Amino acid sequence: MTTPDHDDLQARAKDYVEHLPAETALGNADPAGGSTDDPELYDENAEGRKQQ
Repeated sequence: MTTPDHDDLQARAKDYVEHLPAETALGNADPAGGSTDDPELYDENAEGRKQQ
């Protein structure tokens, strides 16, 4: 088996990174797929809990 050269490794790494989801490429992947909830509802619930 031959050792891959630098250019080949660089091309394969670039291809790999280009096909990653944006969340994974940024380092904050959410395995559950994220939330589609309205962020305003989350903020309102948080404020309600602070008042209690």
